Amino acid sequence: MSAIRDPYGVGGPPGPRPHRTRGPIISTATPHRARRSGTAPGTRTTPDIRITGTGDGIGTTASSARRRPRVAALLAAGTGLGVVLSGFGALSASAATPFEPAELSYPYPSNATYDYVPIMDEFTQLRADRPDIIAVNDAKTVTINQTATPEQVDRAIVDQYDDMSVSMADGLGERLGAIYRDARTAGELPKTEALLAKSGGLVGYYSSSNPAKEHFDWDRPYIRFPEQLTYRDKPGGDAWASTSGAYPSGHTSQAYWQGTSLATMLPELAPQILARTSEAGNNRIVMAAHYPLDVMSGRMMGQHIVERRWSDPEFRTLFEQASTELRDVLEDGCGASLADCIASDTPYLTDEEALAVYRERLGYDFPLVGAAGEPMTVPENAESLLITSRPDLTPEQRRQVLALTAVDSGSPLDEGAEGSWQRIDLAAAMTVPVAVAADGGVSLVDPAAPPVDPAPVDPAPVDPAPVDPAPVDPAPVDPAPVDPTDPVTVAPVDEGAAGADPSGDDQGGAGQQPAQGTTPADGITAAGETSDDALAYTGSEHVAGVVAAALALMAGGAGLMIVRRRRLRRLP
Repeated sequence: MSAIRDPYGVGGPPGPRPHRTRGPIISTATPHRARRSGTAPGTRTTPDIRITGTGDGIGTTASSARRRPRVAALLAAGTGLGVVLSGFGALSASAATPFEPAELSYPYPSNATYDYVPIMDEFTQLRADRPDIIAVNDAKTVTINQTATPEQVDRAIVDQYDDMSVSMADGLGERLGAIYRDARTAGELPKTEALLAKSGGLVGYYSSSNPAKEHFDWDRPYIRFPEQLTYRDKPGGDAWASTSGAYPSGHTSQAYWQGTSLATMLPELAPQILARTSEAGNNRIVMAAHYPLDVMSGRMMGQHIVERRWSDPEFRTLFEQASTELRDVLEDGCGASLADCIASDTPYLTDEEALAVYRERLGYDFPLVGAAGEPMTVPENAESLLITSRPDLTPEQRRQVLALTAVDSGSPLDEGAEGSWQRIDLAAAMTVPVAVAADGGVSLVDPAAPPVDPAPVDPAPVDPAPVDPAPVDPAPVDPAPVDPTDPVTVAPVDEGAAGADPSGDDQGGAGQQPAQGTTPADGITAAGETSDDALAYTGSEHVAGVVAAALALMAGGAGLMIVRRRRLRRLP
């Protein structure tokens, strides 16, 4: 197993000590032929003496004295450039600063012990009243275990033992996943690791699946019917060693609090990250360590853990800092904006494929145990999972999105005592396009709907026949005399009239309006939340200015050297 690194600090062996010399190193080699123009025949030329290195001492020669202005110019330019680049380096290094110990040890409200049994308590009734569903659960476990491909088995073994917040890196894409994995290994993402690491990750640190396992006390597949399963493991592994309860899956819960956190930090890749997370859950069935219902309940618990963290305003700041750190590292490694990096990368799955596979694993195609078509009961505060992907919506509008994108009712584990975490399709809720009406209502935008015909509408026909105007009296009318000293009276403008914006800042659009029935205070809260949800300022906006300043210093140094060299040539 890989060694566990400290997620709150970065250490490393010291680099090799540089070789030191005593005094300048002088080279008398002539790098090019002597100038012919301006040199009299028979005149002895002086070799080009160059200082190629400096040590602790100072050396002086007659010809080197003539080169001192050039050296001074070089040193001036190099020193200025070093100062600028060292400042730029400080900006980059700041992104790799770990959380302060006080931030990690702070008693966040969401640290409190929480009972997750009520959100998944439908399992008790299934065991008592629906042996047919338990039989389907068993049969699906055998099928998934026995039909797994060698590649699926290899990936399942990796997820069994590795830190899934790293092994699921391929959900970010081929290139971005490699950048993320390398950065985690090199300790360049200390904030991200402090939140997501398998060992000590703060998001799930206070949320164990063991109390729920003990409550339901359901044996694992390899205990109940090992003869129907294939043992899959690495050499020397212990994949079937645990005797703890099967329901819910602790590995799956961990995968989902890690993967869902990562998806909220990178909402642009939410479908792929969540689809890869669902693969990690499915891998528990490949290993025959869990049943599909265990995996479904583990997802519900893992996403509820993340919801509690995002619903905690004080803990939310940690997510925002880690998100800034992660996005900066990905963009630095890719060399472009995150949007451009994603567009040019090879994805884990396309958006359509990711959304489909994630939705299929929400319910594993179980028979219905309840009525279909029932209204969705959105769990309290579940809308906080959409803060980063739907920053312009109000909390109530986010709840509408969760309801609109939810799977149908009636599946096993559908309605717990605290709403239906089972029906939440987070990948769709974070991704699908929505429209906001003038009254604040939200609706899904059907991507399959035919486009609007851009052809202009034909106006009503106009009679081209000229109309005889009424006769006009050509006699001029004497205007009333105007006193140029009289002031001009301007009609006052009603600032409360429709369309008038006294601030001059028009931010129209239905999406900016508060939901129907909200009070002005509600509108202020929503606006404030949108502001709070914005990612922290990173300083990367100054990169262009820093580079320009560096180039200017280099140009100035080069110009100074040219001037000095021309002056020296004029000397006798």
